Amino acid sequence: MGNYLLFPNELNVNQLKLFNLSILIFTLTILGCERPVDSTTNRVTNNVTPTHSKLYKLIKEKDSLLFDIGFNQIDTLQVHALTAADFEFYHDQHGVTDTKSEFINNINSIRELPFKTWRILVTESMEVFPLYKENSKILYGAIQNGIHDFYQHHKGEEPRKTNTARFTHLWTIENEVWKLKRVMSYDHQLPQHLTDQ
Repeated sequence: MGNYLLFPNELNVNQLKLFNLSILIFTLTILGCERPVDSTTNRVTNNVTPTHSKLYKLIKEKDSLLFDIGFNQIDTLQVHALTAADFEFYHDQHGVTDTKSEFINNINSIRELPFKTWRILVTESMEVFPLYKENSKILYGAIQNGIHDFYQHHKGEEPRKTNTARFTHLWTIENEVWKLKRVMSYDHQLPQHLTDQ
């Protein structure tokens, strides 16, 4: 390979040691980013909320109200009640919805579509991470991650899945009420039956 050797012969022992140390530091940094470390015990922790916890069940209930009722049944009063005044929505294909009123108008416009559309949460994909302030003493919100599927039903046809996407929701407590503050919807994928066409 001539002059294109990955490790040229000219490398001396000190340079090789420095190179190996750099690789080690890089590897440990990457591995360390995968799980948070509890600074008091130096033990690796996993802060995802267990599915049987009160917080997990609460966020799942909020998700159900937002989508099963708000989106699927086009109940904009429910959507209004659940979303924060400074709500923002980021979509990887349709851009930014930066006001609550625009988001509610978008939900309401689903009525005008020539088909029925709905969303189903992939239940086992959902994760909830608590958010605390004041040195982990006061819960102020939660991050909800998951995967959801979207469906359409045209009159006279069989219902069909139209895409799958990942989502991240930021829920915050405002005046003791849980509100959806930020939504990110991304990595939209067409199902196999549509990609084969």
